[in-house]
Amino acid sequence: MENLMRFTTQLAMLSSLLDEKMISEKEFIKIKAELERKYKIKRGLCG
Repeated sequence: MENLMRFTTQLAMLSSLLDEKMISEKEFIKIKAELERKYKIKRGLCG
């Protein structure tokens, strides 16, 4: 459960960077995939 909380927090920060145009969509997708691997999140749960 702790991993899920850390993942969602980091994903929210990452989404903010994307919204503010500080990173590209390509960078967002790459970093999100790395976070999913790090926290062992299955894509079906997060879209």
